Amino acid sequence: MMVVSPVRTDELLNLRRHNLCEVVKSIGTESYGQSCLAFLAKSLSAEHWALFRFRSGSPLKCVATGSVHHRAAALENIDRFVVRCHSVDPSVKAASKHNLTPTLTKLDINDIEDPQYRHCFELTRVRERVSLFSWIGNDLYQLSAFRGPQMSRFTGAEMNYFAALAELLLVTAQKHEILLNQQRGVPRHLDVKGIERLLKMRSPSLSARECEVCARAVVGKTIEGTSLDLDIRRTSVITYRQRAYQKLGISRTNELVALLNDMHAERALAS
Repeated sequence: MMVVSPVRTDELLNLRRHNLCEVVKSIGTESYGQSCLAFLAKSLSAEHWALFRFRSGSPLKCVATGSVHHRAAALENIDRFVVRCHSVDPSVKAASKHNLTPTLTKLDINDIEDPQYRHCFELTRVRERVSLFSWIGNDLYQLSAFRGPQMSRFTGAEMNYFAALAELLLVTAQKHEILLNQQRGVPRHLDVKGIERLLKMRSPSLSARECEVCARAVVGKTIEGTSLDLDIRRTSVITYRQRAYQKLGISRTNELVALLNDMHAERALAS
């Protein structure tokens, strides 16, 4: 029977320093997924893991994943989950009913009614999965760890411990996504002041503060980091960013990165 429960916030973590350091060092690189797997394998005896991001108006995205066994089949299952299986996953449906509350679920292969989705578990020899569903801004993240039939089932204590581990990994995953977007996006030699100047050239109606907030979003600063850097409230950061995006005719940071890329390319051609 599927288990759905709220997330405890008082769980103490006893972490292996080496594995956590490896996760931090791998942020923004291709080894991030396997580093997180090693962290979960040592801390929780997980055989697979995956992190998905649900964003309104955008396709479901797999942020990172890793497998000890059956790697090829596991990657194929990621594609199946993104395209279709998430829509028949009972834990996704259950978590979506909890609005903005972090939710912990445990799913057994026998809880899956859809035969195609159940076959995904069979292909990778998975018997049980635990997932943390957590909102970050307007995005819902699902971080899952899997165990096969030869391993013991997740206990209640292990589920709480997993939730604490998962919340920690979500912090690194945010930075991982930001760094990947930076690598694909804005030219590396552009610093914050350079980005601010480009934004002001693109839209003179932008205030100085709006340019400052947007520039920091582009270089990967979080809302909290921008708030500390500019000595303004977190809510003010959000407001300035929303106003700037509206003036620029965009809605997301990746669109801002693309806009800056286009501007930089145009200036390079003109010179």
